[in-house]
Amino acid sequence: MPIAEALAERQPRRTVLVVDDDDENRMAMARVLSLAGFEVVPAASGAEALELARAHEPDVVVLDVFLPDSGGLGVAREVRRERSGPPVPVLFVTGLSSPAVRAALAPAPVLFKPFTRLDLVSRVRALAREH
Repeated sequence: MPIAEALAERQPRRTVLVVDDDDENRMAMARVLSLAGFEVVPAASGAEALELARAHEPDVVVLDVFLPDSGGLGVAREVRRERSGPPVPVLFVTGLSSPAVRAALAPAPVLFKPFTRLDLVSRVRALAREH
């Protein structure tokens, strides 16, 4: 069975905002989530993420912790603050796993790079179900 079929699960189409300043990482995550049945909105910066979050009201945000124009924590706070209704779940993504980074992000859901496609899809699905 191809990976796309294995990852795809019948569910309502949910929108995921994928924010990463690295083009390759952003597009890879977007492709995997799209193949898994999500509507994906990619953003390359914190400012773009805030603009797109307002326009698309995503069900889940996948957010790189370290963005060149703003920190992921600040972007998450703004997206949640501006949202009407329940706060949008955020899955943080980072290549740093130091104790300081872990403490700053706790208890938020985090994927530490490198991660598998299955890890990404399963974590996003779980967050989408909770929302």
